[in-house]
Amino acid sequence: MFQIEQLSIIVITGVLCVLIYWLGRSVKKLTLEKTPSGIALLSVLYVKTFIDFTVDNMGKKHGYKMSAYIGSAFLYILVSNISGLFGLEAPTSNYSVTLALALITWVLIQGTKIRENGVAGYLKGFFKPFFLFVIPNVFSTIAPLISLSLRMFGNVLSGAFIMSLLYSVTGWLSGFVPVIGGINFIAVVITPWLHLYFDLFSGFLQAFLFISLTTIFIAIEYND
Repeated sequence: MFQIEQLSIIVITGVLCVLIYWLGRSVKKLTLEKTPSGIALLSVLYVKTFIDFTVDNMGKKHGYKMSAYIGSAFLYILVSNISGLFGLEAPTSNYSVTLALALITWVLIQGTKIRENGVAGYLKGFFKPFFLFVIPNVFSTIAPLISLSLRMFGNVLSGAFIMSLLYSVTGWLSGFVPVIGGINFIAVVITPWLHLYFDLFSGFLQAFLFISLTTIFIAIEYND
């Protein structure tokens, strides 16, 4: 069954692929003798920011390996969250999208736990401190998947729902005004400020929370 968010996913993925390809070509042209500028400088700063972020949260040994995923996830989620400003349905307002993103993080968490403890140690962990704790341990293993996916989905969907209701109400109120009532002029005055919060601020915040929790959940599983 077709969902409108699927079109947004295709558009956003295509735009990001073209953007990343273009940025990659710009960075490849850099030399040690030439100071980066313009879009190439922004690319270098973006990469450095997320390397520093993951290293601070996970340490040098593991931070560098995770920085590419963290930077990519942040970019995709941020663009998806603010896509409503460009007339698209935010992909993150569809639970299948946030679940898929959370599932990637969850697999990384479990993979790290298995790599650090071995398969036997991973399975034994479900029965610590003793056998009867197997049920809460299973739930605690699944909890990050549910938490990460539902938190972002709920916040993005609620923002989109509130804005949709607001457009309906302002359109209804505008209809009472003679001559220009066919134009939702009240929304033009009110909604830009709310878009600033629900799309930009909240969109950035949700993306930042996702990558912050991702680095924390994974870092917890390292033994060193």
